[in-house]
Amino acid sequence: MVHRPAERQPDPNRRPRFNRRRLLRAGGVLGAAALLPWSLVPAAQLTPLRIGVLGPFSGPASSTGQQIRQGVLMALDDAQADNELPISIDGIPHQPEIVWVDSGSDPDKAVAAVRHAITQQKVALMVGGWHSAVALAVMDTEVPYHILHLGNLGEAQAIADRVRRSPGKYRGWFKGWPAPARLAARYGEPLRHFIERGLWRPANKRAAVMVEDSPYGRNWGDALIGSLKAAGFDPLPYDLSAPEQTDFSVLLQRYKKEQVSLVAMTSTGAASATRFVQQFRRQGLNALLLSHGLRWTGNWHQLTGDSSDYVVSMDSAMPIALWQQWWTLRYRARYQQPPSIAAAGLHYDYTRMALRIISATASLDLDSLIQTIYRTPYRGVWNRYRFTDNPALQAAAPNEVMTGSFMEGFFIPMVQLFGGEAKIIWPPKYIDQRFMPPQG
Repeated sequence: MVHRPAERQPDPNRRPRFNRRRLLRAGGVLGAAALLPWSLVPAAQLTPLRIGVLGPFSGPASSTGQQIRQGVLMALDDAQADNELPISIDGIPHQPEIVWVDSGSDPDKAVAAVRHAITQQKVALMVGGWHSAVALAVMDTEVPYHILHLGNLGEAQAIADRVRRSPGKYRGWFKGWPAPARLAARYGEPLRHFIERGLWRPANKRAAVMVEDSPYGRNWGDALIGSLKAAGFDPLPYDLSAPEQTDFSVLLQRYKKEQVSLVAMTSTGAASATRFVQQFRRQGLNALLLSHGLRWTGNWHQLTGDSSDYVVSMDSAMPIALWQQWWTLRYRARYQQPPSIAAAGLHYDYTRMALRIISATASLDLDSLIQTIYRTPYRGVWNRYRFTDNPALQAAAPNEVMTGSFMEGFFIPMVQLFGGEAKIIWPPKYIDQRFMPPQG
């Protein structure tokens, strides 16, 4: 039985047929912008508001970069359609202009690209980002320029630790994905639930873990092993792989010899993640595969085929509500491909959040923007985004997005993959189907 939220919520991305009076009544600091006189001014005559979007637009994660680009462009078009553009800053109308800041999945390249974007291309703020290693490299690059960086998706605990140690120094850095221990590595509880309910009868509790050799990968591996141990599993020390690695035959043969019942892996490289899934099936391991990050590329099923059947994952939001399903349909129609919700969906939300924050503040002063973010949580398509300078259990550091239940914080359900579709199997409130044990 599928349970969905009873509350009927409006689609935040529908092109509204507002008249002026209804638009002005919309209210709220982050509500739709009023139809101001310069709304009819041609964009070419407006002052540009240059926004840097950080992403891997080349290199091993370029397919993810393409999804980021598409999500951002869709956000700009929807903001325009909703009469949120142009934006008044210090009384002057501005039109957003995106500067694509290519990290190439390389920290050194990213540092040079960010510095060039700020000093030469004159970006006023930064949005997004993908790799934790890149985030750790560019954080200090941005500090001297006192600009806002909203919604970087670097997940690693090391980013949160750095902000926690020097919150004033990194006050402009808003971490847009929770640290692994707060959310994305909590696989132990649902896996134990499946065993206790008799849905999964593994031969033993031995688990093998392979992680990307990066700050994110190592932090995720530590958090996952802690979660598995708490749930009664016996995980081996994790193995490291390069983000661009594509041959895992020797590693998988060892896992098969160890007779593990669970194999868990994560990688931010699309080729690496999909090849691991293919080779896991080819080796014929009698184990459940947990592939964290596989769905970060929109064409994951095209690359894996039936090899991805029975895989479990807790790496992306899911279209649970009607407005999320509508957004997904619009994305497919626009780009002729399924979305990576983590890449396209979250960058869509953070782009629209950034525009509304600037509009509400009517200034690019960093401290003013920060206070607006603290005061006004943003209800996006995929999450409710809340930030604070005084974190509790829902965040690992100041300025890290806070976790919460569905549309109350940053939320990710567990899914199982079949025939190119992801079906929710945890938490019980939102399940599409029961967990199915792998066919050994």
